[in-house]
Amino acid sequence: MSRLSPAAARAACAPETEKTFLHLVEIEVAGGADVLRFVDNNRPVTSRGKEYVPAGFSIILPEQTGDAPRPCRIAIDNTDLAVFQAIKQAAGKEVSVSVALIAADDPDFYERGPLRYRLRNVKASKETIEGEVHDFYMADRKFPKDTYSPEDFEGLFF
Repeated sequence: MSRLSPAAARAACAPETEKTFLHLVEIEVAGGADVLRFVDNNRPVTSRGKEYVPAGFSIILPEQTGDAPRPCRIAIDNTDLAVFQAIKQAAGKEVSVSVALIAADDPDFYERGPLRYRLRNVKASKETIEGEVHDFYMADRKFPKDTYSPEDFEGLFF
């Protein structure tokens, strides 16, 4: 597991700090040319040569523990028609989400991430676009995808 830089750890543990932490979110549809980039700030942020537009969003990321998975979600305010159109075109395709944590005073250095996830079960309303966030591990998927039964695989059952 990656850790925060010493300066970020000091700022996070300090009773008061001037350091501001921001989340960078990228939403990418498999086979699509456009990548949607958002930052939870009131101004655009340029990080590593990419511009992230300000947006209101909340995200609950999955924990990688042995316990049962908790519901993990992302909700983005539906204020931009481009977001809704990209999600609508993504029907039936794989959508990935990457999240990174940066300090506002050093946007090119990722304090954490980018963490990559899959976006599933997307729903859009006039207020928000919401979806479930799943990690790329096998815990949330049926494995193997095939089932073995005596009718289909007689040689496996004696």
